[in-house]
Amino acid sequence: MGYNIVRLLQFNTLNRNRLKRRNKDSYRQEDKITYRFTVSIVSEKVTIYIECNCFVDSRESDRIRRKVMKEEKKLNLPQSLLLLVLIIFSVAVCIRLKTGGPMIGLFASWIFIYLVCKIVRIPYDNVVAGAYDAIRMVVPTLCLLMAIGVMIGTWLQSGTIATIIAWGLKMINPAWLLPLTLLFCSVLSVVTGTSYGSVGSAGVAMMAIGNAMGINPGMVAGAVICGAMFGDKLSPLSDTTNLAPAVAGAKLGDHIRSMFWTTIPTYIITLIIFTILGIQQTSGGYTAGDISNYITELNGEFHLGAVTLIPAILIIVLLLCKVNAISALGISSFAAGAVSFFVQHATLQSIIQTAYSGYTTTIEEGVLQSILNRGGMGSMLQYVAIISFAVGMGGMLEKLGVLEHILNAVVKRINSDGSMILVTLIVGYITSLISCSQPMSHVLTGRLMAPVFKERKVAPEILSRCLEDSGTMAGPMIPWHGYGVYMAGTLGVAWAAFFPYLFLLYLTPIFSIIYGFTGISIKHVSGEEVAE
Repeated sequence: MGYNIVRLLQFNTLNRNRLKRRNKDSYRQEDKITYRFTVSIVSEKVTIYIECNCFVDSRESDRIRRKVMKEEKKLNLPQSLLLLVLIIFSVAVCIRLKTGGPMIGLFASWIFIYLVCKIVRIPYDNVVAGAYDAIRMVVPTLCLLMAIGVMIGTWLQSGTIATIIAWGLKMINPAWLLPLTLLFCSVLSVVTGTSYGSVGSAGVAMMAIGNAMGINPGMVAGAVICGAMFGDKLSPLSDTTNLAPAVAGAKLGDHIRSMFWTTIPTYIITLIIFTILGIQQTSGGYTAGDISNYITELNGEFHLGAVTLIPAILIIVLLLCKVNAISALGISSFAAGAVSFFVQHATLQSIIQTAYSGYTTTIEEGVLQSILNRGGMGSMLQYVAIISFAVGMGGMLEKLGVLEHILNAVVKRINSDGSMILVTLIVGYITSLISCSQPMSHVLTGRLMAPVFKERKVAPEILSRCLEDSGTMAGPMIPWHGYGVYMAGTLGVAWAAFFPYLFLLYLTPIFSIIYGFTGISIKHVSGEEVAE
C-alpha cells in the first residue's frame, strides 16, 4: 500500500563524530533531549510518533528548553480577565448596536488575542493552531447548517411546507399548538437521539404552522428547542448522553436514571407553562377567516397533496433508522427536488438556484411571505462564520490558559456538596460560553471537577448529570454557541426572541442546585468504589 507523507519534522543533533570525541560522562542527565518524528499519513489518517533520546551539550539543551518554555507560556489571571472583558465588551456592543450581530465582535476577539500575544511575547502561531484544532471539531455542525439551508429551500419549493401549513391549520387548535410542539419534538429527539434533526424536521414544520396562526414565533421556537434538548439530554442514542458519563467515569444506565431527578420535574413544569401560554396566544394575527384565505393562496401557488409530504416523512424515517443527519438531510433535499420537478413543474435550474439562494414566493399575503421567503445554503453562511470565529476563539483562550486560571479560582470556593455542584454548573456554563462546544465543555469541566467529586466521595453519575444540566443545556442560551446559532438559523427566529421561553433549560440547573444543598438524590460512594 502506498502512503503519501505530507509532513516530516526532523531534528538536528551534534555531529556523530563530534559526539564520539567527547566523554559521554561529561553530559548532564538534564541534557538528554527527547526528539519526536511526526509522520502524517493522509490515506489512512494516521499520525505516527517516533521518540529518540540523545545527549547534547549544556548550551544546546538550555536553548531548546527556553524555546519550549516560550512556546508554552500562558497568560496570568489578571491578563486573562482583561482579555475576557475586552472580548465580552466587543461582542456585547455589536449585539446591542445591531451591527453584524456577534460575528464582528467575535472577529474582533481574534485581533485582541493577537495583540495580547505580541505584548506578552507569546508565539501567536502556536495560539492560532489551537483555534484551528477547535474548528475541526465543529466542521460536522457547519456542514449540517448548510445542509439544513438546502433542505428548507427545497422543502418550500416542493410544497412540503405549504402542505404542512394547510393541514396544520385545519387539524390543530391554536390553543394546543405550543404543548403539542413540545411533545412532538420531545418524542422525535428521544427516539432519534438528535436535537439537530428534530429541530430541522419537526421544528421547521411547527414553526411554519405557528407563524400562519399568528402565534408568537419566539414561543413556538422555545417549545421546539425545549423538546429537542429534552431528547438530546436523555436519549441513550444522543452523543452528549454517552459522552458525559464517559468523561465522569459513570455507567450509562446510572447516568440516565440520575438525570430523571432534574429533567422530569422540570419537563412537567415546562409543559404546564407552554399549555397556559398556548391558551393565551390564540389571537395574534390569526382568525377563523384567515384559514380559507391562506389555503386558497397556497393552493394557487402549489399542488398540495400527500405526495409533497414524502421529503418530510423520508427524513423522519431516516433519522429513526440512525442514518447520519447530514446524509438524511441530503436525501430529503434530493427527494424534495424530485417533487418540485415532477409535481410543481419547476425547472432544474430553479431547483439548484433555490437550494443555494432559497425560495421566493409570488404570494402577496404578508404572513405567508414571511414563512415562504427563506432557506438556501447561502442563508446559513453567516451562521457558519459566527460558529467558526466563536469556536476558534475558545480554542485560543484554552491555549493561553485563560480557562485554567478562571476555573481554578472558582473551584477553590468549594466547601460542601451543594457548593461543589453549584461550582460544577458554573464551570460548565463558563466553558460553554468560551469554548462554544458541548463536547469541549463536558471534557474540560469533567476533567477539572472529577478529582473534587472523588475527594468528597460523591457518585460519578452526579458529576455526569451536572455536566448535562449545564454544558448540554447551555448551548441554545448562548447567542454565539454552535447550538444557539443553529437554532436561530434553522427556525428563522432571532436568539433574543426565543431566549425568554427556554424554560426547561433554566429550570434544570435550578433543580440541580436545590438537590445539591438539600442532599436529595445525591449519592455517596465508599472508599473502595472511589478507588475503582
